[in-house]
Amino acid sequence: MKYIIFFAIGMLISCGMENPTMDVVATNVDIFVEDADGNNLLTGTSTTSINTELIKLIYLINGVDQTAYNPDLDCPRFVCYISDPGSERIRIFPNDTETEEYPITYIDWGNGDMDTLKCHFVRKEYDNASSVVCDKVWFNDLPMFPDSAITEFGRAFKIVK
Repeated sequence: MKYIIFFAIGMLISCGMENPTMDVVATNVDIFVEDADGNNLLTGTSTTSINTELIKLIYLINGVDQTAYNPDLDCPRFVCYISDPGSERIRIFPNDTETEEYPITYIDWGNGDMDTLKCHFVRKEYDNASSVVCDKVWFNDLPMFPDSAITEFGRAFKIVK
């Protein structure tokens, strides 16, 4: 009987509480990087491997290049190395500025090579929440997501360098 009373009191208290804000941000993009022979260039086993610590992102915002960096984040350059054995990849957090219909992110691979990532985002506002979801990605003007997605990894695709 006392459990029913505690349950009833809990329900009465929770009914008077406001719903907390629930923001959804799903913008990350995973990129698998291979050479023409299918070797993963992010594992360090190839002579042409890419040093993931040198990769940086540059956001084009209102016509101005801005290097993406926040020292308070786990991945301060907005690039994380995902070391899942056999599925090594980078996860990037692209430019999602609201001032552009298709925000541009430049990927500087740290070896003199640079590529362009263009994204489209679906933005929604709710009573107590908002959402930003990346629904399309182009890599050097080639449609990659959802067109060439590696579906078991979500918003992911493979490039050949």
